[in-house]
Amino acid sequence: MSYIFSLKSFFRLPDFTRKPVFKFIAKRIGPFKGTVILDRNRVYILPTKAGLIFLLLLLLLLLGSVNYNKSLGYVLTFILVGLGNVIMFATWKNLAGLRLRAGGCMPVFSGEKALFAVQLENPDAQTRYSIAVMYQGKEFEVVDVPAGAVSLAHFQADTTRRGILDAGRFRLNTEFPAGLFVAWTWIDLSMQCLVYPKPAPRTEMPVSISSEEGDQAMQGAGMEEYAGLRKYQSGDSWRRIAWKVVARTDELVTREYSGGRPQLQWIDWQTLPISGNEARLSAMTRLLIDAEAAGQVYGLRLPGVEIEPANGRTHYARCLKALALYGD
Repeated sequence: MSYIFSLKSFFRLPDFTRKPVFKFIAKRIGPFKGTVILDRNRVYILPTKAGLIFLLLLLLLLLGSVNYNKSLGYVLTFILVGLGNVIMFATWKNLAGLRLRAGGCMPVFSGEKALFAVQLENPDAQTRYSIAVMYQGKEFEVVDVPAGAVSLAHFQADTTRRGILDAGRFRLNTEFPAGLFVAWTWIDLSMQCLVYPKPAPRTEMPVSISSEEGDQAMQGAGMEEYAGLRKYQSGDSWRRIAWKVVARTDELVTREYSGGRPQLQWIDWQTLPISGNEARLSAMTRLLIDAEAAGQVYGLRLPGVEIEPANGRTHYARCLKALALYGD
């Protein structure tokens, strides 16, 4: 068991790079990839405010027993000391031994909250109670981890720019069972979130539109007359799913259309009358959102990047990712 008697430093995220006393701890924090086990070298424990009061009470009881030579006072003091040791070990053991894995993070638009998930796996036969996850000084969730099971804990991070957001270090802590001690750890699981550009407000912006009769990628993808149903395929637009049929049969099916060829919309970097890279990316993000919502077939052109026209969630995510990572 490791003890670090610095409440002020550890109840806030310490600067591990400048304080030599924390350098040995920084190596145990990460960043890591894959599964991390909270062994005895990664879990720290300190008394809480209630624990300090408890320790003061023990000291007063001991002084009173010595001063008045009361044997019952000694007995009570030592019983409470033993109880305190049991509580301290139970608090430490409630966190130690957990296995942590990154749970992923769904992409968001700049300005939204990125929601990171952490998998807490309990390999023991006893439930771990009241495990709290904290990030940047805020407590987000308190979860229990049943015996031999996995629980998810979440925390949020602000996003201010597009690209890849690194979550960095977060904290797990517990005061179970009595609140006299707090056991905690800092850990970095190399979690990242893809942040799309912030969409521009809805406005009329020029786009390139063509019918491209010879485009093989769009052959047979007409949108004028209903042609029937087929099984859902990955990447199909959710707007084409026949929800009434799904409700009756519990099977995903997609509506097909024939008799005409949709116009192809190019969302082109060069055609936008906007100055500034970020402003252009923001405008193109808005055009992508509107095109996908309208069920249109669209392609994306960036300097050095061209994505052929298509539609559906897979194509939509691919285009947004290209905008998010442009220039990186």
